[in-house]
Amino acid sequence: MSTTAKAAVAAALFLTLSSANGFAQTRGAATAPAAGAGASALPDTSAAVRRTTLVVEDIDRAVDFYQRLGLIKASDRTTTANEPGGVIGAKDMPLTADPTVGRIVVLSGTNDRAGALGLLAYDKPKLANARGNLGGIGTGDIVIVLEVGDINDAYRRLSQIGTRFHRTPSRYNDLGADGTAQSGQRMLAFDPDGHLVEVIQPEAARR
Repeated sequence: MSTTAKAAVAAALFLTLSSANGFAQTRGAATAPAAGAGASALPDTSAAVRRTTLVVEDIDRAVDFYQRLGLIKASDRTTTANEPGGVIGAKDMPLTADPTVGRIVVLSGTNDRAGALGLLAYDKPKLANARGNLGGIGTGDIVIVLEVGDINDAYRRLSQIGTRFHRTPSRYNDLGADGTAQSGQRMLAFDPDGHLVEVIQPEAARR
């Protein structure tokens, strides 16, 4: 994998995983049995995906795309090199430039069944694009899956901003990752930075 590809992967996974200690306090996750409780003490090796962060070129355009799919802005923070903490992520991640401004917007759904989506952008200067093929997907790319309540309305909203679709809304009947039968409507769209987004509207809401 090239250096730029590694940088893109590292940035896309920034702040994706967190330890289960903090997660368990808010979501009621199970913890390892305590020593002396009939079993030897086990290390806490559980993990949870809290947020997937995409590095984008134009953050306002990216925010508009995902808000048209129903996501809600949970936070919006801009950092500069002059602040005590510096530019967010600049000290830790292998960026393709040395930006002096960083902005991260966190979007969430209307329920807490899944993790949040972060959009991260750098400026002055902007980062170089580390993706070689924006017309298709391959190793190292990601596919974001979003569930919506009205896929035709989502399609209309995305069409208003010239979104590139690989598949317009159509019916699907297939098996889920757990082997159960699933059906509903699906479309495939590329976000402004070329990430493939699978938008689904299941026939039976998974609540």
